[in-house]
Amino acid sequence: WTGAKRGDFPGSLDFTEPTGVAIGNQVMVLIRPIYSPTMWQCWSPYSGATWDAAARTTFPGYAQSLVRTHSGAIVCAHRYPHYSVNVSRDDGLNWDEGTVIDYPVWAMGCLVEVEPDVVLCAYMNANRKEPLLAQLIQVTPVGLKPVTRQADRKSPGQ
Repeated sequence: WTGAKRGDFPGSLDFTEPTGVAIGNQVMVLIRPIYSPTMWQCWSPYSGATWDAAARTTFPGYAQSLVRTHSGAIVCAHRYPHYSVNVSRDDGLNWDEGTVIDYPVWAMGCLVEVEPDVVLCAYMNANRKEPLLAQLIQVTPVGLKPVTRQADRKSPGQ
């Protein structure tokens, strides 16, 4: 609002739940929409001190989690459609078409890179009494690949 002091207006409901990654001194943030058909994103070239104008992404999503992998890919896991993962290989300028990795009724999750370009994607079930869901996903130049581990794999130190 023109002429209003900072803090005098309620803000935009389309700018909630920001999630970001660092790209050197630049920060890229995805923002959960309320009324928009797609997510929003913006960049700060100065470590978050100032921001550019927000723009819509090419994909929908809610309750997102972000991680930047060893190779520089930015991975976004989110609810809707189903539980999906989108990947950008150019610092968030362009995103792939997305990959549905599960079909929970409701989900909120977290991404952690556990090995170079291998991401642990953990997310909740709709009911708190249900177990936490998790998958290991390898981010390859041609797409996502599920990681399978053999039960007899030796743990470190064995």
